[in-house]
Amino acid sequence: MLNYILIAYIIILALVIHQNVAFDLAKKKGREDVKARFIALIPVYGLLYFNKLAHAPGVTDKEIKNLFSFEVMAKRILLDAFIVLLGFIIVIPLSVLLYISLSNNLLQTLLGSFAFILLFLIHQGTVVDYASKKGYEGLQVGLIAMIPIYGFIHYKRKEKRRNVSKQALRNVFSFKNFVGRALVYGEISLVAIIVIVPVIYIFGMAFANLRSSIPNQLWPEDPSFEAFKYLFNETNYLKWYWNTLKIALINMFVGTILITGAAYVFARFQFKGKKAGLLTILVLQAFPSFMGLIAMYVLFWKFGLLGKPTALSILYIGGSIPGNLWLIKGFLTQIPKDLDESAMIDGANKLQIFFRIILPLAVPILTFVAVSMFMGPWMDYMLPGYLLQFYPEGAPVDYDVTTQWTLAVGLFKFINDLNYQHYSAFAAGALIVGIPIATLYMVFQRYLIEGIMAGATKG
Repeated sequence: MLNYILIAYIIILALVIHQNVAFDLAKKKGREDVKARFIALIPVYGLLYFNKLAHAPGVTDKEIKNLFSFEVMAKRILLDAFIVLLGFIIVIPLSVLLYISLSNNLLQTLLGSFAFILLFLIHQGTVVDYASKKGYEGLQVGLIAMIPIYGFIHYKRKEKRRNVSKQALRNVFSFKNFVGRALVYGEISLVAIIVIVPVIYIFGMAFANLRSSIPNQLWPEDPSFEAFKYLFNETNYLKWYWNTLKIALINMFVGTILITGAAYVFARFQFKGKKAGLLTILVLQAFPSFMGLIAMYVLFWKFGLLGKPTALSILYIGGSIPGNLWLIKGFLTQIPKDLDESAMIDGANKLQIFFRIILPLAVPILTFVAVSMFMGPWMDYMLPGYLLQFYPEGAPVDYDVTTQWTLAVGLFKFINDLNYQHYSAFAAGALIVGIPIATLYMVFQRYLIEGIMAGATKG
């Protein structure tokens, strides 16, 4: 198979190089029309045909010979080789996907969705560009351009508001512009498919009521709420949700307060060991949490914390201190110290400066850190799966250890344990998990964006 691909690559590369050389020769002969492009595609004949023609005015034999010089040909071969290779990288996987889609309904749906979105965006972009050339811009133009075919007909009939030539309007529909739009909108369409389709698929799976099989279509033919009923009536989902929510809230409030206080001290005070302390915290961040699993288990066992969900907050808060402390410290360092000095002159003490000046200015980065710490427990499986699978001493034989689980542990059982396997319940639970996180993101969107940008500054 590789041999055939290599042979095809060499043949196509040779044709591309020949076409480019022949067309450059045609331009030196004064031929740049569409006919010349087609003649340049014919192997050998294209070169011979244009070589017999007379030079264009002002073109010398030296310029013609320069087209076939070693330096020019080497650059042309390297550039064309890269372009053809890039084309193969795109075309071969796409061809494989098209072949597989012949027998896969889900893949057919994905490719169909991609093609529809791509054509829609190309049409809309082309019409907007055409209308802009004629002097029509704004939201109304974008909305009308979204109507297939009619959008173009509408603005074709409109009178020109700008002095634009017919050639400029034709260039909107040129092959070069079409390829450019296809590449740009193709990437946008691909990103849209990658982001939107999994979400639709999870929604479809949640309403499919499948236990041991995975659907091969985006939306079930007979949707139902059976998976949600199973989740709330036959499992401890609400208990898992409450356990995780408690950990997340403790993690967010207590952790943010502790880290903010420590970051303020490092950012605003000078003391012995400050630099060493910061470097030590930075080094601690380099060690992954799973390296200390055994030590964590022993400590939780000694202090009687095994099987207690809220105790996990200790580990989450401790693990988030290094990175978030540096993040907040870097932001606080950007706040001018002149504000502190001016407030002290007016009689304010350190606490008043912190609460009345520093905190209001640090809202973006504190919001970003708080939301990040709130999200952590919802996503983590390793720590709760290791520390919450514990039967308390003297527990009855029928003790239900699942009441100690968090959402990550409980939902994971739906896809990896035959006794609990239920794919639709997993999807339904995952959708409900997204509610508090999505709510926080929507409420604090402005602060989160500012916090992300603030995190990129040097502290």
